Amino acid sequence: DAHMILHRARNRLHCHHCDTQQPPPAQCPQCQASELLALGQGTERIEETLQGLFPDTDITRIDRDSTRRKGAMQALLKRVHGGGRQILLGTQMIAKGHHLPGITLVGILNADQGLFGADFRAIERMGQLILQVAGRAGRADKPGEVYIQTHYPDHPAFRPLLAHDYEAFSRALLEERQLGQLPPYGSLALFRAEALDQALPLRFLRAVHEQAMALSLEGVRLLGPVSAPMEKRAGRFRAQLLLQSPRRRHLHPLLKALIPILNGLPGARKVRWSLDVDPQEMF
Repeated sequence: DAHMILHRARNRLHCHHCDTQQPPPAQCPQCQASELLALGQGTERIEETLQGLFPDTDITRIDRDSTRRKGAMQALLKRVHGGGRQILLGTQMIAKGHHLPGITLVGILNADQGLFGADFRAIERMGQLILQVAGRAGRADKPGEVYIQTHYPDHPAFRPLLAHDYEAFSRALLEERQLGQLPPYGSLALFRAEALDQALPLRFLRAVHEQAMALSLEGVRLLGPVSAPMEKRAGRFRAQLLLQSPRRRHLHPLLKALIPILNGLPGARKVRWSLDVDPQEMF
């Protein structure tokens, strides 16, 4: 259910979620038209645009493709530290752990993807990344500027970040999580199931739901089961059931009683299932 990314240098379509790779099609599978145009804003496409706008400027791209060979990252960083007029383009991997004192301008593209993610931690991660990337600008004796591309400049999450006030940013997120009894003000456990047949994961998790309801549910709320935000990955359909409790001591007895009986539920042998206590991603 995810878009595949075109890597021009290798002429491959690549799914970054399940690692499926294939050559680009010669024609449209629907209408058989042969004039296909690649769309998107990946680093390779942005590099092409920058080369057209700044033909006399050295442009260095740092991403998984450009650093895949041994020693490639070190060679690229050495090039960046060489001085002169440069544009450094990259993914999140350039935000952490690199001292680049010559950078005076930072641009962050498509910041909105962190505002509306399926994971309740998405805004937190977006804020951390923005501050890390912004910290690359003006690190030495030169002042720095940061530009953020967004359709929602008045979003409340941006206000404390623009003021470099991470404490206020964190405080606002903590208030929201307290209202929703989300970590650190509550505990979560996530049952996941996947199968080649679309109906089986939901059917199995409904049986898990019924068993949980038959046990003591003091202080525990069940949410789902529902299809996963990315319902199909690597050819398998996925679903999930979330258990939420304001106190961990309510969650553990239920899980302890529930887990031993799951493999005996109808359809258990036809799915892959897992339990993630304190899940770090909900995708």
